[in-house]
Amino acid sequence: MKPSHLFLIVALGLSTTATAQPDARFNVQLFRPSGAPQDLVVVQQSRPLSHLSVSAGPYLSYSLNPLSLIPEGGDLSKINLVGNRLQLDVMATIGLFDWAEVGVDMPLILAQGGANLEVIGTEGSVESFVLGDLRLTGKVAIPGLRRPAEGKGWGGAVTLNVSFPTGAQDAFAGDGELTWAPGLVLDYRFENGILLALNGGFWKRPDRVFSGVSVGDMMPFGVGAEVPILRGSGVTAVGMVHGAVGLQKQPDEPRQIPAEALFGLRWYSSTGLTFTFGGGMGCGCSIASPSLSFFTSILWIPAKTREWEALERFKEPPEPPPPPIDPDGDGVIGESDACPDVAGPVANMGCPDTDKDGDGVVDRLDRCPDQPAGSRGKDGCPLARRDGNRIVILEQLNFATDQDIILSESFPILEEVARVMNENTEADRVHIEGHTDSRASDAYNLDLSRRRAASVMRFLVESGVAAERLCSQGFGRSRPLADNATEEGMALNRRVDFTIQPPSDGPRPPCPEDAEDKKRKRPTKKAPATPKAKSKAPAAPKP
Repeated sequence: MKPSHLFLIVALGLSTTATAQPDARFNVQLFRPSGAPQDLVVVQQSRPLSHLSVSAGPYLSYSLNPLSLIPEGGDLSKINLVGNRLQLDVMATIGLFDWAEVGVDMPLILAQGGANLEVIGTEGSVESFVLGDLRLTGKVAIPGLRRPAEGKGWGGAVTLNVSFPTGAQDAFAGDGELTWAPGLVLDYRFENGILLALNGGFWKRPDRVFSGVSVGDMMPFGVGAEVPILRGSGVTAVGMVHGAVGLQKQPDEPRQIPAEALFGLRWYSSTGLTFTFGGGMGCGCSIASPSLSFFTSILWIPAKTREWEALERFKEPPEPPPPPIDPDGDGVIGESDACPDVAGPVANMGCPDTDKDGDGVVDRLDRCPDQPAGSRGKDGCPLARRDGNRIVILEQLNFATDQDIILSESFPILEEVARVMNENTEADRVHIEGHTDSRASDAYNLDLSRRRAASVMRFLVESGVAAERLCSQGFGRSRPLADNATEEGMALNRRVDFTIQPPSDGPRPPCPEDAEDKKRKRPTKKAPATPKAKSKAPAAPKP
C-alpha cells in the first residue's frame, strides 16, 4: 500500500454489483498550465503580455496514478481508476494595452488507462482520447503594481478562469458544469532576474460525492520561483508547489488537498520559441493527486513583436550600478571629497580629522597644529610659543588703566613666556617691546610703554628667566599695527611684543636704550659766557 494514500479510506463494499448506480464523476486533472511564456507553468506571474502580442503553443503532460482508491481496511492493493494520463493542452494568449491578457486552453486526453471501473458501477477501463473542459483565462494588472518584463520590484494582478463543460465527464476529463475561479497574483522580481510568485483564489465547482469522498468548491494555491542560470542565453530554472484545498468534506472524511511539487528548466530562445520541460510528484493528500508528473511545452511568440523584444531585454544582464557618488558615505560628494575612500567631516573636505600635536584639537581647528596647546591653551595653541624670532602670546597682556601694573589674568601668559624662554636656552636675548595706542601725548605714551615693558621684564626675572637674557624698551605710539581711528585698531596697538635677538658669538651686546633713556643721558652744553664790557669814564676836559 502506498503511504501517501494512508489518509484516505474509501468504503468499497464487496456487495458492489454491476447494476449499482455509478457516482457522478469529475475532472481529476490537477495540472492546469498557463499560456504566457513567463508564467511559471501552473503558477502565474503578474505581468500581462505586451499589447497585441500573441503567445501560442502546446503543453504536453503525463501523470501517473492521477486517480486512485484504497479499499476499506487497506488490506487490498489500491485501485488506480486512472492509472496514467497523457494530455495535450493547446493554448493561445493575447495581450491587451499592456494591462490585460486573455487566453484559451483546449485540453485533449491523448491516452489514458487504468483498472476496471466495475468497483464504481461500470464495466471496462476509462475511456481514452477524449476532450477536456475548454478553459478561458484572463489577467488584469493591478494599478501601481504593473511591472515590465525586464523590470524589477513588486507586481500584482487579478485573474479569472472559466471552464465550459466540453469534456468527457465519464472519462474524468470534465466537471459536467460551468466552473469558474477568480484569483490573485502577487510577485517580486529581483534585479538579478529571480522571480518569486504567489497565487491564491477560489474555484467554484459542482458539489459531488464520489465513492464516499466529497468533491466540490476548492481554494487553489501556488507558490513558484524562476532563477536565471545563463541569463544572457535565456536559460532559467523554474520550481513550484501548487494545489487546492477542498472546502467540503464528510464528517469522518479527511480533507481533500490535491497538490504536487514541480521542477523544470526553461529556455527563452531568440527565435521566439520558449521551451520548458520538467517533472515532479504529488503529496498523496487526495484521491486526485498523481504520484509522478512530467511536462514539456513549446510556446511561440512572433519575432520582433513587443513581447519578443521584452523577453530579449529580460535576457540582457543588468547594467552594473554607477559608481557611488559618495562611496565612503560621509556626505561629501564627488570631486569635493578629497578622501573619497575614507569618511571624514564636510568641514575637512571629506578627509578624517588628524591631530599631529596630540593636544585634542583637530588640525583643521588647531591654530597651532605643530605645537600642543597644553592645559592652558586655546584653539590648539599654547598661551605662548616660539615662532621664528618671536615669542607669540595667545592673548594681549592686560594692565591697570594708565598704569604699569600687570593684571592677574595675564599672569598665566607670562608664566608660559618664561617657560618658552627656559626651554629655548639658545636664545641669548629677548627684547621686550612696549606699545600704546594714539590717545594722549607722545611723551605720555612713550613713558607708559617703557614702564609697562619694564614691569614685564621684572615678572619674567621673578619667574626664573636670567636678567641678562632680557631687555625692555618702550616705543609709545610710534609703531601701530592698525588704524587708531577704531576701537579694534587701538586694542591691537596696545601690546607687548617679544623679539628674540640674533645670537652673538662673544659677550651679549648691551640692551638698546629707549628714547627717554637717551634723552636723560644726553650731555647739555652751557651757553658761552658773555664778556663784560669795561666801563670807561669820559676824559675830563682839559682844563
